[in-house]
Amino acid sequence: MNIDKAIRKQKKSYKIFMLSMVFIFFLLPIVFILNRKFHVFYMFYLIVLESLIFLTIIITINNEFLKFEYDGYRIKINMGVRNVKLNIICDKIVLVHVENYVVKNDKAVDFRIIFLSTVKSRNNRIIPVNRDFLKKRPYLAHQYNKLKILRPNARFYYTIVKNGGLSKYLFLDTVYKSCVYAYFTKETIEKIKYYRENSENYNLYKKNITT
Repeated sequence: MNIDKAIRKQKKSYKIFMLSMVFIFFLLPIVFILNRKFHVFYMFYLIVLESLIFLTIIITINNEFLKFEYDGYRIKINMGVRNVKLNIICDKIVLVHVENYVVKNDKAVDFRIIFLSTVKSRNNRIIPVNRDFLKKRPYLAHQYNKLKILRPNARFYYTIVKNGGLSKYLFLDTVYKSCVYAYFTKETIEKIKYYRENSENYNLYKKNITT
């Protein structure tokens, strides 16, 4: 699979889907008014349909929206329907891990990216590592214990990025090139390797660098 084409297809499908949903959202009330059937049943039915369409739009935006920019010091991230802003200070990231999961109400497999950092920013999405977090992730608990041996007085924080769909591959590659002091787990390396082997843009960039 060509990742670049898949990402472009994802973005195109997202735009078409959103335009369709917005069009239907505004069309239904117009049709309802033109038909002049102001019965309670039809009004209730319209409200239910509009609510479902609005909820679908919100969920889609929340799952798909991911923007990021590296400024030489940190990666600025915007994600989700609330446009949540995260600043990842690259030199303070100590570990990056990838975790696969099955999307709810959909049998598709996606992945989330987990960061461990030694710095907490003002954002409430960067959370101190706690027992519940480690209990759910035994492998990360093992890596965390190794970090605590090396840095017994350090405090560690985590944040998770799961928005963006296939765009996370490009984001993860940017993280790999930017967070030079971080340890990347085997699962993370496999994702980056898969992206680079299936990205025409990366192979073209690599070819231009070597020539």
